[in-house]
Amino acid sequence: MKPVRILYIITLSEIGGAQKVVYHLAAGLEPGLFDITVACAPGGELVGWLRGLPETIEVFELPELKRDISPLDDFKALWKLYSIIRKGNFDIVHCHSSKAGILGRLAARLAGVPAIYFTAHGWGLHAYQNWVARLFFIWAERLAGTVSTKVICVSEADLIKGKALKLAPTEKFTLIHNGLPEPDQNDGLLRGEFGFSKEDVVIGTVARLAPQKDPIFLLQVAERILSRQNSYAGQRQPFFVMIGDGPLRSSCKAYLTAKRIDKSVFLLGSREEAACLMRDFDVFVLFSRWEGLPLTIIEAMLGGCPVAATKVGGVGELVEDGKTGLLIDESDLAAAEAALMDLIANPSKRRAMGKAGRERALQLFSIDSMIQKYRDLYLERLPGCRQ
Repeated sequence: MKPVRILYIITLSEIGGAQKVVYHLAAGLEPGLFDITVACAPGGELVGWLRGLPETIEVFELPELKRDISPLDDFKALWKLYSIIRKGNFDIVHCHSSKAGILGRLAARLAGVPAIYFTAHGWGLHAYQNWVARLFFIWAERLAGTVSTKVICVSEADLIKGKALKLAPTEKFTLIHNGLPEPDQNDGLLRGEFGFSKEDVVIGTVARLAPQKDPIFLLQVAERILSRQNSYAGQRQPFFVMIGDGPLRSSCKAYLTAKRIDKSVFLLGSREEAACLMRDFDVFVLFSRWEGLPLTIIEAMLGGCPVAATKVGGVGELVEDGKTGLLIDESDLAAAEAALMDLIANPSKRRAMGKAGRERALQLFSIDSMIQKYRDLYLERLPGCRQ
């Protein structure tokens, strides 16, 4: 029996939540049953990770695949994807991320692929878009939705939103939560690098420094907390660590310098070992403006770290407010400050929330569960391959 040929298409190869899902699917699906190919933009960690797998995975790097809209590059990317799909004779084309989701699904339809899937890692529309961009996105998603076999949402919130906006016929929607493997047991890497003691409270995030993640808001919260010179009786002043890169990095650096908090707040940039460094966080924070189902929160929970986050998108499906972490409204500075001060002052509360979060993540967001659900989804369209 020939293996099921799958082409994964994703816009960027710089590592993020969607890229991790593609990597874990490529690494976790049985080689004898599935033959995986990936198309993405060049230059990111995903390409190296895929080529480092023991099973040979062909990777097509397309410079024309970009996040921003560019009619010429988008047309070139569409044509290249169509050519790859026609020559590859794929049984399934599975797209991830908004740009690849639209171009890839249309190319797959033109090439006559029998099964076309799209995973929405958070819809690419939000309250901060202008109305022209919003209407264009809805039109493009509806067009691509009509040619989809299934549209997979990673959170209940996105499932409800997709149906409400009619981004695909209702019967085509399904829900598969993201999952991750347990992180390596490498405690102490971050504290050793920066000289933090075991008593120091480290508040950290792993996020792209971009408007969606609102890193300046986190810095504003940090400034307010660090200004409380007399609020740390019997304990050390906290440190803040931000792992990630992006277009707002220079703005973040300028803010640190202007507010004179650069001795207590550290910008590490992109770090491949981020999951290991997170194990030294005492509190994980993610104050995003909008989200799908953020994998970094799952990573934090698996590492036994309590979470403070904004209740946007699928975050509330991950974090049980008051049990595994604390949730706040978007852009509420006072609430964010209060939540972090509460966790800084109560180590026993941090430990209890971290333990509960780890148990929840292991039960509901495991890598094995995610891979099995995608495996079943693929094979239900190809019953002759079911094992």
